[in-house]
Amino acid sequence: MQYAALERMLINSIKEVQMKLGYEKEAIRFYYPEKALLRILKAGDSEDEIKTALKEFKAYVKDRLGEIKITRSQERFCFLIPPKGVQYVSEQIEENGFLREFIETIEKPGVQLEDIKNVFSRYSDGDYVCESCDGEECDFILYFKDSARDSYRYFIKFHENHGTYHRFLSEDVKDMGL
Repeated sequence: MQYAALERMLINSIKEVQMKLGYEKEAIRFYYPEKALLRILKAGDSEDEIKTALKEFKAYVKDRLGEIKITRSQERFCFLIPPKGVQYVSEQIEENGFLREFIETIEKPGVQLEDIKNVFSRYSDGDYVCESCDGEECDFILYFKDSARDSYRYFIKFHENHGTYHRFLSEDVKDMGL
């Protein structure tokens, strides 16, 4: 099982929330589709395998993230990270400079695609991809060619005077048919 990969994904998500909203010593929830969770864990899809993998994952992260709770509703799982885990991430995990600058840039009123591309360029010497996207929720998809820099795909949508984004692991994007 790939417990470290799931832990890293949760920590990245917690850190992203902290960069956007600030740190609060309170519980936080994240929801993951079953397919995405099984892929990152490299687990089978039988009920017993899933239960065992999640039980072992909770033990694996307990010292760092505390007593997380995992519930399932239909095709997705909810991870409730207790205040101890949120505090651990705030105090022990260094901010990602790229993500910090990306968030600050996309949150600026009047942000343009060139502004975002400039951030990607600074962190990759121009070695990134920018693709058009015709979806309702997406105008462009940007990502680094070298996934070791950052393994996420950034889905950007421009509105009248601002931009929004969603980020997904590249493997999850394949499930979305994009």
